[in-house]
Amino acid sequence: MRQIVVAIGYGSLVAAAALAQQNIEGHPLVTPYEGSDGGGEYWEYNAYDMIVGFDFDAREAITEPIEGQVTRLYYESPDERSELEIFRNYRTALDEAGFEEIWSCAGDGSCTTGSSRNAFSAANGIRAINGPNSHYAIGTLGYDGRLAYVAVATGRHGTSIDIIETAEMDTGMVAISAAALASGLDADGHVRVDGLMFAHDSDVLLPESEEALDALNTLLTDRPDLDLHVVGHTDMSGSLAYNLGLSQRRAASVIAALVEDYGIDARRLDAQGVGPLAPEATNASEVGRTQNRRVEIVVR
Repeated sequence: MRQIVVAIGYGSLVAAAALAQQNIEGHPLVTPYEGSDGGGEYWEYNAYDMIVGFDFDAREAITEPIEGQVTRLYYESPDERSELEIFRNYRTALDEAGFEEIWSCAGDGSCTTGSSRNAFSAANGIRAINGPNSHYAIGTLGYDGRLAYVAVATGRHGTSIDIIETAEMDTGMVAISAAALASGLDADGHVRVDGLMFAHDSDVLLPESEEALDALNTLLTDRPDLDLHVVGHTDMSGSLAYNLGLSQRRAASVIAALVEDYGIDARRLDAQGVGPLAPEATNASEVGRTQNRRVEIVVR
C-alpha cells in the first residue's frame, strides 16, 4: 500500500484564505494518492451540506449544513489500484492525524443502493460514489484552534475530497492558558481544557496537545496546593460502556503526560471518565457532538 501523508499546515491555509474563489491543485491537509491526477476549487466562505448517512426508504442522502472555507478536490485514480486500496490509504493517514469519524460506508447496501448511486452527487455535488465498491467517510480534524470537516469518497474512477474549515474551536482554543484555566476553576470549580487532541477512537494524545499540556503544567506549578480530577467526556456515538471506558482512558493519558513529561506529582491528579453522561450540547448534530468530546478539570 502506498502511503498518503496528511499534514497540518495552518500557515498555508491563511495564505489560501486571502483568495476568494480559485482553481487549485490540492490542499495542505491531504496529499493525493501516488499516481493520482487532478485538482479542484476553493471558496473563501461557502455553505456545505455534509453527508452523514443514507435514507434507504427515501433513497436519498442525509445531510447536515455547515459553513466555512470550502475546498473541493477530485483526483483520477491509477488504473491498476482498487477503490479499497486507495480509500484505506487515505483513511489510515487521516486516522493517524486524529480524524474523528462522523459516518462512513462501503459499497452498495451501505452507502447507497445500486440504482441510487447518484444520491451523493445530488445532495452536495460529491462525484466519486459511482460503483458497487465505492467507499466514503466524513469526520473532523482539529488544528491550530480550528476545526476542519473532511469528506473522502473513492469510487470506480477517482477520489473526491471535500474540506470545510470552520472557526468552531476558535473561542476555546484562544483561551488555552494557565490564567484562563485558573479563572474558570475559581469561578465554577471546573473548566474545559480545549486543545487536548487524541487519535481517532483512541486515548493516544496527538502532538497538537502540547500547548494545552503546557498550560496545565503552569497551572499546577503555580498552584502547588491544587489537586484536580481530570474528567474525560465523549459524545453519544457507540455504546455507553465503550464511551465510559474511552473517556476514562483519555483522562488517564492526560495525567500520564503531565506526570511523565512535566514531573507533576501523580497524587495530585485523579482520572475519571463520564462518557456521554454530561453533554454540553445536543448529540443530534455533529456540531453538538464535537462540543461534547472534551476533557475538563475539576477541583478536588
